Amino acid sequence: MSSTNINIRQPELWTLQLALEQRSINYMLYTDAQENSLITGSIDLDNSVGDYLKSLENAVYDNPLLLDDYKQVRVLVGSQHFVVVPPECDDFDAQDLLEVTFPDCDGDVAVCDLKRCGVKLAFEVPTGVLAFLQRTFNTPPVFHHLHPLCEHYKRLNEGSEISRMFLNFSPNHMDMVVYRKGEIVLANGYDYRSAQDAAFFALHAWDSLNLDRLADEVQLTGSKEERDAIAPILREYIGFVMPAIYPAAAMRIGQNAMKAPFDLIMLALCES
Repeated sequence: MSSTNINIRQPELWTLQLALEQRSINYMLYTDAQENSLITGSIDLDNSVGDYLKSLENAVYDNPLLLDDYKQVRVLVGSQHFVVVPPECDDFDAQDLLEVTFPDCDGDVAVCDLKRCGVKLAFEVPTGVLAFLQRTFNTPPVFHHLHPLCEHYKRLNEGSEISRMFLNFSPNHMDMVVYRKGEIVLANGYDYRSAQDAAFFALHAWDSLNLDRLADEVQLTGSKEERDAIAPILREYIGFVMPAIYPAAAMRIGQNAMKAPFDLIMLALCES
C-alpha cells in the first residue's frame, strides 16, 4: 500500500511499527480505538543515493505518513551481526562481546532486552541510524528482528516438556529459534540458496542440540512457498514438522493480519 494514499486521523491514538531492511522499510499502523484498523505497507529504499543512512533518511522524509505524532513508535532492525548475551551483562559488556565476535563490525551497537527469555541481544546497526531514529521518532525502542519471534514463542512454550524448533521464512532467509523445555537455547538467522541448504542448517542445529527426532517438533512460519519447499525434506528426518498456528490475538489487530509482515505482528503481540 502506498503511504501517499493514507490519511491517519488522530495519530496520537495509533502505534507505528517499522522494520528496517537493506532495501526497504516495512511499516505497520494500528489502534485499539478503531475496529479492524491495521494498515501495512512497504517503502523501497534508493540505495543509489549514497550510504544506507542517506537512503533511509530520504525514504522517511519523503513519506509524511511516517512522521505523524503517533502514540508510540517501535522499530525492528534486520542485522546479521548479533550476539545473545546473559542478562547480567550491562550494555557495555554486550557491546564488547559483539565486537569480539564480529571484529569487522564498523557500525553502531544497540542492545535490546528479551525479558521473557531472560537474555539480551546486542546487534550492529549501520552508522548514524540509531541517532537518526532517536531524533526523528522521539527515542523509540529499537529491537533486533529476532526479538519478537523469540519473545512470542517463549510465552507459548512456558512449562513445555517438548523441545521445539521454530523456523520463520522469508525469501532466501531463515530465522531459527529453539526452546528446550520452555527455555531458549538457540536464536540465529541463515541466508540460503536452496531448500536443501536451509534444511541442512536446520538439521545440523537439531543434531547439535541433541533434539529427539521422534518426540520433539519443528514448527514453520513465514513465506508459504519457502515452507512448502523445505517441509518435505525435514519430514524425512524428523517426525513432527508442521505449520505453526497463527496467533488468534493477531486477528484482533486487523482482519488482514495474516498479510502483514510476521515480525511486526509478533512485535505488536509481544508489546501489548
